[in-house]
Amino acid sequence: MPADEEQDEDCLTLSIHMPFTPSHTSFNAAANLPVLVFIHGGAYFLGSGNRPYYSPTSFLSHATSTSQPLLFVSINYRLGALGFLHTRTSTNIVPENNGLHDQILALRWVQEFIGGFGGDKENVMVMGQSAGAESTALLSHSSFVKEEGLFNKAIVMSGSQVTMPAMTPDEHARNFLLQADKLGIMTENRDVDDIAQDVIAVDVEKIRELAWVGSPCTMSALLPFERPTMRGKWNGGSGVEKQVISTTTYDGGISFNMMSRDESRSNHAASFTAIATDVLGRERAARLCDIYEVYDNTPDPEALQKICLFESDTGFFFAALHLCTSSPTTYFQIFDLPNPFPGPLSSQGHFATHTFDITTLLGGYDESSLPEGYGEVISNWRDKILAFVRDGAGICEEFGEEGKGLIVGSEGVREVDREGYMAGRRQRLSDLADEIDEKDGWDGWDVLWVDVCRRFLMKGE
Repeated sequence: MPADEEQDEDCLTLSIHMPFTPSHTSFNAAANLPVLVFIHGGAYFLGSGNRPYYSPTSFLSHATSTSQPLLFVSINYRLGALGFLHTRTSTNIVPENNGLHDQILALRWVQEFIGGFGGDKENVMVMGQSAGAESTALLSHSSFVKEEGLFNKAIVMSGSQVTMPAMTPDEHARNFLLQADKLGIMTENRDVDDIAQDVIAVDVEKIRELAWVGSPCTMSALLPFERPTMRGKWNGGSGVEKQVISTTTYDGGISFNMMSRDESRSNHAASFTAIATDVLGRERAARLCDIYEVYDNTPDPEALQKICLFESDTGFFFAALHLCTSSPTTYFQIFDLPNPFPGPLSSQGHFATHTFDITTLLGGYDESSLPEGYGEVISNWRDKILAFVRDGAGICEEFGEEGKGLIVGSEGVREVDREGYMAGRRQRLSDLADEIDEKDGWDGWDVLWVDVCRRFLMKGE
């Protein structure tokens, strides 16, 4: 397993994991095995497909032992400023969405060369998690995939077109000048091409140090809209034949982990209530706070846990639910297996947290430390995923008009209908979202996610 080290600009690498027979002889080039391509997350500014907790060894061992062998390909791509810094007036110097185009390049490589490793280029599935899931959703709808047939199935885990903030070309242009200033480059009264040339001449280590520069650019080939919306539709629909859209029940745990360590943030209940009131008005804000039991006297840790549950529902669960309508054949998956490992959230209980889904599927940890009963659940879940990778077999009934889905939880792997997963707070939240007036293509879900939730997470004011 490669070391978990920092990447540089020469990061366009991929790792191919091949199965072995009991006699330790590698499958040959004629094996014609299904191919799973994994795109890692990390908010487009950190991460690597080679991180130890993404190790697919356990997953592949299970696949081989159950006569379901496959090739596992994890890809890397440029992140942060190297992957996404852009200004439209100098596209030939600093193009938009380099990181996403790196992913396309990797998929083209797979199409050309995977046969030499025993893979079937006609049976390629892409699986992405978090920002990797957003990438997978974007690629699935892109003309590149539709015209070139780069993959035919997808698993989208905890991410969608609205997961990470995207920026318009104008916003990218302003941010480009801001980042150039941070690099010590003179920007006033200068041609942007000259500034761009100075930027790409800067030592790559300094460019890598630019923080939070990982936003995809809209109004482009990969994001053909001005701003992503929760119920946004791409022209022509998805380019894949089948997809699994997945969410965990507490994806917001990633924000809890970061914000609970931020000593500059406090009085979460009051801050959240003020933002909700400013955006929704007093009556609807009160209803929202009541749904999640966030009140003036709620202590900070508890308030943050509940607000991050709102994030989980709005930015992940319902975003996934809306994405289920983007492909003719879709399977909806809800990961609800509590994370048993200690962390900042442990004081509030154990939840099915962001990233625990992919690490559980792949098994990148000491499986002997899992609670009793987890092993059987994980084994049954892996069998369903492997069948989908192999020949597109459904993990459950199709989502369809009835909204069927699959829950992976401590009680096992079981099918569920819309009534089962919408009961309680989710139905109340959905009713509230439907009451908010649509304006300029921005509906109630976009207001709740961007104007209320993301505003609280990013600024708290």
